[in-house]
Amino acid sequence: MSIFCGDKANERILRLADVCYETDWNDTEQLTRIAEKEKIDGVVALCDPAVLPAAWTAAALGLPGNTVESLEVLLSKNSFRALQDRAGLFCPRHAVFQSFEEIGEALAAFRYPLIVKPLLASSSFGQTVLESAIGLKEAFAAAARVSQNGEVCIEEYIKPRSMRSVEADVFVVDGTILWEGMRDCWHLESAPLRPLYDVYPAHLTEAEQELFKREVSGALRAAGVRHGEFNVEGFFNEAGRFLIVEINPRQAGYFNPQHIELSCGVNLTKLLVTTAVGDMEYYDSLAGLKRTANNILSYSVFSRAEGDLDYVYIDPLLLTHLKSFDSLYRLKKGDHVKDNLTAKWPIGQAAFAFDTAEELEEARKHIEELVRVVLL
Repeated sequence: MSIFCGDKANERILRLADVCYETDWNDTEQLTRIAEKEKIDGVVALCDPAVLPAAWTAAALGLPGNTVESLEVLLSKNSFRALQDRAGLFCPRHAVFQSFEEIGEALAAFRYPLIVKPLLASSSFGQTVLESAIGLKEAFAAAARVSQNGEVCIEEYIKPRSMRSVEADVFVVDGTILWEGMRDCWHLESAPLRPLYDVYPAHLTEAEQELFKREVSGALRAAGVRHGEFNVEGFFNEAGRFLIVEINPRQAGYFNPQHIELSCGVNLTKLLVTTAVGDMEYYDSLAGLKRTANNILSYSVFSRAEGDLDYVYIDPLLLTHLKSFDSLYRLKKGDHVKDNLTAKWPIGQAAFAFDTAEELEEARKHIEELVRVVLL
């Protein structure tokens, strides 16, 4: 039996959940009352604003989960940078401000370029890279509008060595980390701060894998987390050091868990739900599961321009490789869509499977032409 708590339940949620409650996530007392009434066995947060309320509820009922304090460190960009400092991990100089006027001379020792971003937010919204102080006020305002508490983080911008970053959904059980969800995450020159497609499995050298795991495990240990799925985003800089941009204490969106299963065979959603209720059978079975390494390309389909949707074009030859096409909001012909810089969600998420990494790479290099949005 599944129970949904949130500000509203759409038709899709109503079909999936057995019981729905419309409630304010910040009202943890009400959440606890609901949990006690329904005699729940576990609680899972599906988005950033629900992470802390879920942790409060789990703690109140003695259910599996993490402390509120450990998750607060990961959710706050400033607290996370401070954690990296304390743990001796690679991170940039950084500062947080409640208002633009507060900045004053605080950035005098900072080196440009700088990145201005909301303190509490996700999905790369509200972020601006500045080469000089020109545009700082506008960038601050854009970040503050998106930040859940209005505060803005400014830090020295560390340049990635390429448009390929690394993302992973790692799973923690009592200090043990599973690394199945690692992937190459590609950005476009036209939208460098937003990842638009993923390649499974990740193409990292042994040394790069070791560095990635050392930084991530160090951050998770320093935060004190002990259970659950964590979405990690980061990249290697030109000197070969790995920067963790952020660790989101929840599953990735954009249907990544489904595509992770297509690639390696591990069902992270099943793992998350079962361990959240104290059922360790599936987790224990993974010790004997032979992982696969299927070549999967997951493409977030955005429109290049704003307009009214006609259809999504997929090249006929590429169509033979299509494994799934999912859409969170089920957009249809005539619906208005925004461009890839301003849209909150993709029109769809297409997953393609290839026999070889070389076939995948050839499709990846031309993916913008092979899959595109056609407007009316």
